[in-house]
Amino acid sequence: MPLADGATAAGFKIVRLLGSGPAGEVYLAEHPRLPRRHALRILSAEVSADPEYRARFIQESDLAAALWHPHIVGLHDRGEYDERLWLSVDYIDGATAAQLVRDSYPEGMPPHVVVEIVARIADALDYAHDHGLVHRRVKPGNVFITQPESDERRIVLADLGIAHLDDVNGVTTTNLTVGNVSYAAPEQLMDRLVDGRADQYALACTAFHLLTGSPPFVHGNPAVVISKHLSESPPLPGDVRPQLAPFDGPISRALAKEPGDRFPRCRDFANAVKAAHSKPVLSRSEPPAAPGDPETDTVAAHTRGLAELPDAREGAIAPPVSAPVDLAGDHGPQPNAEIGDAVTSPEPAISSAITDDRPVTSGRRLAPRAASVVLAVAVVLIGFLVVVALRSRSDFHPAPADVETPRSATSIAPPPPMPVTTIAVPSAPATLPAITGLPISGTPAPTTTTPSPIATMRTPSATTRPTTTMPSSPSPAPAAGIDSQPAVGMPCSPQQTGATTISNSGAPVSCVGTPGGFAWEPAGG
Repeated sequence: MPLADGATAAGFKIVRLLGSGPAGEVYLAEHPRLPRRHALRILSAEVSADPEYRARFIQESDLAAALWHPHIVGLHDRGEYDERLWLSVDYIDGATAAQLVRDSYPEGMPPHVVVEIVARIADALDYAHDHGLVHRRVKPGNVFITQPESDERRIVLADLGIAHLDDVNGVTTTNLTVGNVSYAAPEQLMDRLVDGRADQYALACTAFHLLTGSPPFVHGNPAVVISKHLSESPPLPGDVRPQLAPFDGPISRALAKEPGDRFPRCRDFANAVKAAHSKPVLSRSEPPAAPGDPETDTVAAHTRGLAELPDAREGAIAPPVSAPVDLAGDHGPQPNAEIGDAVTSPEPAISSAITDDRPVTSGRRLAPRAASVVLAVAVVLIGFLVVVALRSRSDFHPAPADVETPRSATSIAPPPPMPVTTIAVPSAPATLPAITGLPISGTPAPTTTTPSPIATMRTPSATTRPTTTMPSSPSPAPAAGIDSQPAVGMPCSPQQTGATTISNSGAPVSCVGTPGGFAWEPAGG
C-alpha cells in the first residue's frame, strides 16, 4: 500500500506519490536535514527479498553514484527501510517526453526538439557506457524535460543505475508488458549479453516515437511486439509522415537487428540524426522524364518543320543531321543551332530555297567563294568539252599517202558564250548546259552534233569532294558534205607523224608531237 502524504520513510518526509508499479513506488520527499526535495524510490518487499537482485542493486547503484553528468539524473543515497530497498535521486520538476507526446504532440513532436533530445540523451548514454553502465530501459518515459516550452529547457535521463527485474531474471510473464518491450533491442529480448548498442536501439525507438507519435511496433499483445522486434523490418518515419523521410537512414541503421550493423556509439547516431534534419525535404513527385535519343528527336523535329521544334533541354545541343559542307574549302567547325529556336546561323540565310533536310552554313562569307569556284569549274569544263568535241571529229586512222588538193580556207566560229550558272550553297543538283557541235563555214548545211550529256554535279557529302564523271562518247561518223581537211591544232594519230598536208585554212600543216599529244601544226613552226 502506498505511503500517505506527510508520512516519514527512511528519514524523508513524504510530500506526495509521483508514481507506482510492480517494482514499487516513487515519492516526492523532503530531505531530512537539507532544504531540498528528492525523488524517493522505494522497492517492493518481494523484489527486495531476491538475493540476486539485491546484489545487482548494490553493484549498479555504486556505479551510478560515482557519475555526474548534466543530462543524467544524479543518485544521492541508498538504503533499506522496513525490509525494502530504497534510492534517493534528483527530483526533476518537469514532464517526461511520453507525457508531452500524449498531451501536446499526438502526431509527433517538432523535429528540431527531437534532434535536441536525441543529442542530449546520446551524450549521457555514451558517458554511462564509458563508465561501465548500460541503461537497458531507454524510453520516452525515462526522458525528463524541464520547462519544455522554453529555450532554456533541461533534458535529463532517469533510471540510470537502477536495476530492474528483467535485468536479473530476463523477460518473464511478471514483467512482460508493452511498455517494457516496445523499445527493447532484439538481443535484450533474447536474454543475450548486451552493451551500449542495445541502448542505441532503444534510443532509436524513442526517437521514432517522438517524431511520429507512436513506437515503431504497435500491438496490444507484448508477445507480438517482441516477435516484430525479432523478425520484422522496422517502419520508417517517412512512411508515417513524408516530411520525416530524411530521418529514415539514421533510424533504420540504429534499428538493425544485429548490433554490429548499428552505429558504433550513440553519439554517432545523434550526429546522423542532426545531419538528416539539416537536409532539405524533397517532395515525392514523379521522376523527370528520361532524355530521348538526340538523333530521333532531331529527325522527328524535321518532319514537323523547323517552326515546330520542341524546346531544348537546358544545355543540350542538337547534333546536325549531316555535317555542313563548305565549298570554299573552309573546313573549320561551324556553329550548330539549338533545338527549340528557328535554325539560324550568325549571318543571314543564303536563300529561302534551303530545305529542312540540308545543313546550314554561313551565307554572306561563303557565297563569293562559292561563285568564284563554280565559275572556274564551269570554264574548265567548257574548255575540256571543246577539246573533246574537236577530238571526236578527227580521223584517228592513218592518212592516205596522196594528199588532196587543199580547198578554200574555212574558219571555225568561236563557240557561243556559255551562261554562268550560280549555285546556291548548298544547292540542289545542277546540270551544265549541253555543248552543241561547232558549225564549219563553207558547208552547204551545218550539221549539229550533240555529245552525250555530262554527269550531273552532286552535292558532296560530309566526307567527299565534288567530282565530275565524263561518260565515254562514241566518235560520230563524219557527216556527208563535211570538209575533212585538218585544222591547226587538231589531233592526229601517231602513225601520221611527219605527214604534211593542207589545213582547212589553206596553210600547210604537219603531224607533230606536242605536250598535249600528236596534233596538226603549221609546217616549219
